[in-house]
Amino acid sequence: MTKKILLVDDEDNVLRGYLRSLRKSFDLEVALNGREALQIMKDRGPFAVLVSDMRMPGLTGLDLVTMVRSWHPDTIRIMLTGDPDQKTAVDAVNHGQVFRFLAKPCPPDELALALHAGLRQHELVMAEKELLEQTLTGAITLFSELLAGVDPVLFSRCQVVRERSAGLARELGYEKVWAVEIAALLGPVGRITLPAGAIEAAVGRARLESLLAAVPEIGARLIQPIPRMEEIAGMIRYQAKGYDGSGTPADDTHGEAIPLGARILKVAWDFSELEHARKSRSVALEEMKLRPKAYDPKVIEALGLLLASSRPAPAPKDLRIRSLRTGMTLARDIRTGDGKLVLPAGLRLGPGHLELLSSLAQLMDLLEPVSVLDADEARP
Repeated sequence: MTKKILLVDDEDNVLRGYLRSLRKSFDLEVALNGREALQIMKDRGPFAVLVSDMRMPGLTGLDLVTMVRSWHPDTIRIMLTGDPDQKTAVDAVNHGQVFRFLAKPCPPDELALALHAGLRQHELVMAEKELLEQTLTGAITLFSELLAGVDPVLFSRCQVVRERSAGLARELGYEKVWAVEIAALLGPVGRITLPAGAIEAAVGRARLESLLAAVPEIGARLIQPIPRMEEIAGMIRYQAKGYDGSGTPADDTHGEAIPLGARILKVAWDFSELEHARKSRSVALEEMKLRPKAYDPKVIEALGLLLASSRPAPAPKDLRIRSLRTGMTLARDIRTGDGKLVLPAGLRLGPGHLELLSSLAQLMDLLEPVSVLDADEARP
């Protein structure tokens, strides 16, 4: 866990004084203005704590902490000012959500106490974040794996879309990769609310399209009440929305106003479907490029870079079902003796899948051997 601290002040002598007094106790870096601080955070981050002077030419301290709050929300923010007044403090707290507000000149021992408190707060934030991400992601991953037994194509494809969405998020520098992964896994959860056989029994194409178009909104409504899932619900709600505002939901939201996670999901889901239909990644990508209004161009560019950096597909190996392990990827569909699909190609196996296969192998004839790729040979 990082313990780096960034000090920002337009007075060089102030920074030098803090460095002399505090560098033996803390891992410090300095910047003379807000723009330089943002670049340092981008190039050499993450930073646990940011300490910024309030009044600086150009980008003010308030502007800086507000931007850091948005772009680096895990960084604890401390404000220094030589003109402490009530409005300054209120603005700093409301807009930048600062952790401490210190008056200049600030004695080194007082600043040191604030830095220790900031580092402790950062540890608490990161511990809570790790618990949320790992526990929630693990539980939802298992849930999605078990649902693969209900609808093998749809919920198994969630796993593929999850991995590709995570890759796109990292390529774009989006910090909340875990949130995009969860949104991918829960994306089609609204389908569960449709009565069994509803899709097959739908009368006419218009009725069928109406049922399916409502799935993202239903899923979002189911997830919205869960604490800390509001942002993920927004991704799910807009996952079928075109960049030009077409699609569902039928509102005026378009372009950058669509949550980035939703724009990533739109590309990942459509690419997955096209790749399956065309049997070619390159053909699927080129087909999507011919529909520029449907997709965020930055996400399409990221997809191209992701595919270009992928390794050539290795040769699969054939194994008995009892020899399958978590992390392996199916190179071909797993089917029953009479041809019924159990799990589709491209799926990375998890504990839930293995339990499902173990149970099914005792109840019906599954075709073996199974063609798989090892865990370290996963697709992008």
